[in-house]
Amino acid sequence: MRITRNYMNGLLGGDNSPEGMNSLLMKALSRSSKGRKTNRASQLLNSTNDRSRQLTRNLATAAQSQKLYYNMKYHAGQAQDYANRLTDTGEDSIFQKARASGDPSEILSCVRGFVSQYNAMLQTLEEAGTRTDSNYLTQLNSIARMSSFELKDCGVTRNADGTFTLDEQKLRTADLDTLARTWNGSGNFAGRTLGWLDSVQASAERNMDAQASSAYSNLFNNYGNSGNYFNFFR
Repeated sequence: MRITRNYMNGLLGGDNSPEGMNSLLMKALSRSSKGRKTNRASQLLNSTNDRSRQLTRNLATAAQSQKLYYNMKYHAGQAQDYANRLTDTGEDSIFQKARASGDPSEILSCVRGFVSQYNAMLQTLEEAGTRTDSNYLTQLNSIARMSSFELKDCGVTRNADGTFTLDEQKLRTADLDTLARTWNGSGNFAGRTLGWLDSVQASAERNMDAQASSAYSNLFNNYGNSGNYFNFFR
């Protein structure tokens, strides 16, 4: 196919010299190069946005899991503190003080606190739903089931889901011996529960550490991928 001189002159702006031809070719190559870089830039931007959205989702999930296990550890720790005070049999224990004064109010306060924190802990174990957490639920429910009659004498009824309902009137009218059978010492409900409360706390802390480590690892890995920005211009 022939290209007329007038048409060629029009393309070159009237300059059909070798220099003019080279100038036209360089302009064409420049436009082609810019087009390729624009496409690569668009692809890189889309890829970066996808990684950013995924990272945001991962961090949000990790934050929710961290909060769940923090609450689990907190409630288990609070329940353990109340159980420790209730099971103490020393001379300065709350049961000894109640026997000396005839005032069981400190014992009743600890029972209320234990029930509240224990219920909250069970809810976090249920929500977490891992095999380990389910095992803790099974063990704690087994202990509560075996002690259900003693607990009920103190106004504490075990529900189908393992949580407790507190009958305040029955708790206030329970005598010290009845309260002691369930709460004071190592062989009753409170004493057998203590070890599992400690295990729940330790497990929750391990999960918090694992979640934090995973979140930081994902964060740095995604920042490492930013090296693609530099490769773009190579």
